[in-house]
Amino acid sequence: MNPLTQFKKILILPVRTFLSLGAIFALVTAAHAQNLYVSANVPGGSHVIFEYTPSGVQSTYASGLNNPRGLAFDSIGNLFATNVHDADDIEIGRVLKFNLRNKVSTVGSAAKFTFEGLAIDIAGNVYVMATDDTSPTGAGTIFKFTPSGERIVFGSVPGTPDATQANWGLAFDSAGNLYAADGNAQTIYEFAPNGARTVFVGPSAFAPGESPVGLAFDGSGNLFVSIETFTDPGADSIVYFTPTRVKSNFATGLTFPRGLAFDSLGNLFVAEANAIPDGDILKFPPGGGSPTVFASGFGRPEFLTFGPPR
Repeated sequence: MNPLTQFKKILILPVRTFLSLGAIFALVTAAHAQNLYVSANVPGGSHVIFEYTPSGVQSTYASGLNNPRGLAFDSIGNLFATNVHDADDIEIGRVLKFNLRNKVSTVGSAAKFTFEGLAIDIAGNVYVMATDDTSPTGAGTIFKFTPSGERIVFGSVPGTPDATQANWGLAFDSAGNLYAADGNAQTIYEFAPNGARTVFVGPSAFAPGESPVGLAFDGSGNLFVSIETFTDPGADSIVYFTPTRVKSNFATGLTFPRGLAFDSLGNLFVAEANAIPDGDILKFPPGGGSPTVFASGFGRPEFLTFGPPR
């Protein structure tokens, strides 16, 4: 990795490439540039999922949503998203599925939970990080939704007595272990495939006031983490941990970095969730270095994922 980088944002758009979607979705998307999908709040109170081509051309993939957050594709190209629905002043977390014909359906839900991060295993099970809206500690539950629609409690995160932040990102490593960011407890938990929970890194890995938010693995198995302070914009950062838990700084001087996603070429895309309409998406080259601004001025982005053109 290159040394820690303090940067000035420059708007540079990448050269356009194309992706064709075939029957073997996973192989094709690994071999070609992909489109970027972004959950976002935009001016006027609307909540959407944007789609960006590799050259940065923006279109609205889905609208009329309520606080969409985590995004992920399954192995055959269905797009899944977390969403929050308000019913009689009760929040209901939902998982939405957009199939290959762009028809949307609800995979599962849970009342009095706020859904954030989302990840999918190789069997097509959808995992969701959910914060219990009634818990004084900000405790979280990881729900597992099977392809048949069954909801299972896969694991939990305890939070802290003075909870002020949410539970955020989820990410799978190459061995099928699930990692979960507990922002309140300044802890990243590791869940084995059988649901057994251990601490990957705890509060000692973070400075006072820092919260781990977004998670993403690079091709070498390093876990990248976006860190927000929520009180000191411009002091936020991205770090990464090796599989042996050695921490390194990757970038500083960020403002509200949230979702992280690597493209097939190893570029890291980062959603900066600045106030509407000043959010942006940064693109870091493989190995680190000064980023470029891939997109900006469209609203407040939350989470990111890559997939085929829809």
